Amino acid sequence: MIRHPYLLVFACLVTLSAEAEETNEFSKLGLIQQQISVIEQLADGARSSSTNGDGARYRLDYSRLTADLDRVRHGIHQYLSPSRAQPADLIEGNADYRVEVLHVSSSHEHD
Repeated sequence: MIRHPYLLVFACLVTLSAEAEETNEFSKLGLIQQQISVIEQLADGARSSSTNGDGARYRLDYSRLTADLDRVRHGIHQYLSPSRAQPADLIEGNADYRVEVLHVSSSHEHD
């Protein structure tokens, strides 16, 4: 007997809320991956249009920026799709293991 019916409703809401937060997190991380691609395209454009002025004291290290973006993208990808053991063969079982046995009567049974 359930003494507190609201407790069950609360538990269901907490579970649904946690699943919604996980889905929300996954969608936001997917968006971050897309934005990283856009940032890389912008960086490539900036690299190609940059003038390596001889008088410049500093310049942006585009290769390091690209490596860091790749590292972040890879980390998000690993989080979103972790490596798992290969699934077992998904051949459906029959689940009916009963076999009818045919009785062969011998001529000596009725003697």
